[in-house]
Amino acid sequence: MAIRILALVGAATLVFEILLARQLGTILGSSLDGVALAINVALAGLAIGQIGAARVRERRALPSTWCRIALLGCIPAALWVGVLLPVIADGSWFISTLPGKLCVSLPLLCGTIPLGIAITTAFRASVDEVVKRSSWGIAAIDLGSAFGAIVTPALLLPYSGEVGTLVVAFGLLGFASITRPTSLRIESELVREDRRVSRRAVLSAFWVGTISFALQLGWIRVLGEVLGSSLLVFGISSGMLLIGGAAGAILMPRLRESLGISRLRRLAWSSWLISQGISLLLIAFSPYLYLHMVMSLGENPGSLLPLAKVLLLFVVLGLPGLCSGLIVPALLLDHGEKGRLDRGAGILQGSNLLGAMGGATVAAFWIIPNHGTLFLFLLCGIGTVLAGVPALRRGSRGGAASSYLCGALLLAAATQFWDPDLLGAGVFQWSRQEISQGVALEAWQQREILQSFEGRLSRVQIERDLQQNTSYLRVGGRIEGSVPIDPTLPSLADLPTEVLLGVLPTWVGPGEGNLLIIGLGGGTTVAAAVDTWTGEVVVSEIEPAVKEALLSPAGREAFPDEHQALFGSRAPSILLEDARALLARDSRLWDAIVIQPSEPWLPWSAPLFTPDFHRLLSRRLAPRGVVIQWLQLYRIGIPEFAAVLSSFRQELGPLQLWHPPGTGEVILVAGDPLPAGHRDRESIEAAWSRVGAGPVPAAPWLDDVAVGRWLSQAGGGDRTHLRARLEYRLPLLGEGGRDVSAELLRSLGEALGNRPARPPR
Repeated sequence: MAIRILALVGAATLVFEILLARQLGTILGSSLDGVALAINVALAGLAIGQIGAARVRERRALPSTWCRIALLGCIPAALWVGVLLPVIADGSWFISTLPGKLCVSLPLLCGTIPLGIAITTAFRASVDEVVKRSSWGIAAIDLGSAFGAIVTPALLLPYSGEVGTLVVAFGLLGFASITRPTSLRIESELVREDRRVSRRAVLSAFWVGTISFALQLGWIRVLGEVLGSSLLVFGISSGMLLIGGAAGAILMPRLRESLGISRLRRLAWSSWLISQGISLLLIAFSPYLYLHMVMSLGENPGSLLPLAKVLLLFVVLGLPGLCSGLIVPALLLDHGEKGRLDRGAGILQGSNLLGAMGGATVAAFWIIPNHGTLFLFLLCGIGTVLAGVPALRRGSRGGAASSYLCGALLLAAATQFWDPDLLGAGVFQWSRQEISQGVALEAWQQREILQSFEGRLSRVQIERDLQQNTSYLRVGGRIEGSVPIDPTLPSLADLPTEVLLGVLPTWVGPGEGNLLIIGLGGGTTVAAAVDTWTGEVVVSEIEPAVKEALLSPAGREAFPDEHQALFGSRAPSILLEDARALLARDSRLWDAIVIQPSEPWLPWSAPLFTPDFHRLLSRRLAPRGVVIQWLQLYRIGIPEFAAVLSSFRQELGPLQLWHPPGTGEVILVAGDPLPAGHRDRESIEAAWSRVGAGPVPAAPWLDDVAVGRWLSQAGGGDRTHLRARLEYRLPLLGEGGRDVSAELLRSLGEALGNRPARPPR
């Protein structure tokens, strides 16, 4: 029964954690210093509960009792995060400060501390149960957590939404609270000797947590840039690591029995180092593996490509998870044979959790932004060697030393194949047709990489393709900006949409006052706005490395006009923070708001296309102001596109749809737009001249009447669980290799009625 409780608590904890991260990301911002702090507070509550319960001499409390207390504590925590905090955050600058973020995160302790106590008390065991509870107890937590990490983004959120997922989490915890042991163990059956946990074991558990979570952060970041960053990739990656850890915990007793304690310790640390080297080699070759998968499966692989990605993630992450999963259960069993198992479980797992918090924080805020992911992986390898060297003092040293040497050689070999430019090149976004024909890699290799920048959230890369006469800015593998190298020659630069975004606030908006641009991108939209807008221009950018790239010498060379706009006398103010959090706490009104992130299937962009955000925009929009949002079409289904239009239209007023010439995307305009060309025509035409596509569009493609007609044909736009559908369904739609932009544009053109539809180019 205790094993079942641990599995249920693990599943409920991961479901709560994912919901918590999504909601706090909306309120505090998706930047790491907001969400990471809140998540660390929650994890600290688990550690406090585990360690605190281990230090109490009373042994009668049942895990189901503490699950009931945790259930009661999670209710006010959920109400705080989901209901009260958004209201308190509205117009408050306090939550933008470190003390403010810490204070608003403290109520999370109401649920996490009792959860930690429940985990510790579930490890109460009689003498004959110590081995089973040591291995299967930790395995149950890992498997339950893996279930929550995979099922929440894949099934719960898309089909039941946030409220339904929360109900499932409460249901899991509620079921754990009514699960009781079949019989209560009397005191004589328990280990009476209350020994202290070895300091060496505590340090080992802490070090395993530090290295494991630092590696996990680096693995997920790099693989996200190779395979595509989405909640599903994050959930599956976390699940594969947890499944590997569970397998290690299950195998531990048998290996310990056959090898002995000392040999198992040497095997665990040395095999963990070897697995890190193998994983690093696989990651170094992951772009080639992905390209080979696409070539084998064809341009339209359907569901086979996601399955192939899952297999790749399991191979890369499962083995190191298994090897590290041997260590803490073995430490727990060593203590359980001499003292109270629950004391060892609480202190060792709590120490492991504290190490995890430290490792993830140091990796995210210092190592990756300043030194890159490869340095992180090598540093973790060195840490693994240092932790395993003391095991060489006893027994045979030759085999263990050879294993460490093998792991070191694998790590060294991986560095020789490590190509950061290719890893950050976004192979998941390359043309499926070119990949299938075997020309995509060769075409990319002809590009010149001017410079790369390690960011806090993703890698930023400036590329130049002389054959295409185009310079590219790539963020996290995705192209966020492109301009021609020689403006007088043909180019593949995506200028029409970016320039139109920048001039529309003046072309159909007030043209003066306060302008907010969400997302710096390649800087083209900002440059067009600076040239045409009269008044203050403020840019909110979540990734500091984007600003660093555009202001660098490489940025000046590849994006000269954008660089000049950011450096000139009318340079905008650039705020390095999440725009949702900025709008939530800053009550000032804006005369125009431009939303540049255009891909609603990305986890950090999806909230910008939801009713909650559109309502927030309506509260921050000045009278006679306009809101302008860019929306890509190549990976969005008709139901989700209709839902976004319906949300934008209902929250912000009559909607116009603009179609930049020669593109497969649209721009949404709402608020109080004026007839195009009412002011500053000369400056707008000068800015538009960069596009080289005829005159500035004189009118929207679809007015509000036509948009309403199309929505009625499309079913009205069901907004139920919209954010979860964007985050889950759209990435799967893209994996199938189908581009639906032409189909959507034809459908929209039919809504024009008697007016001739402008065919997409």
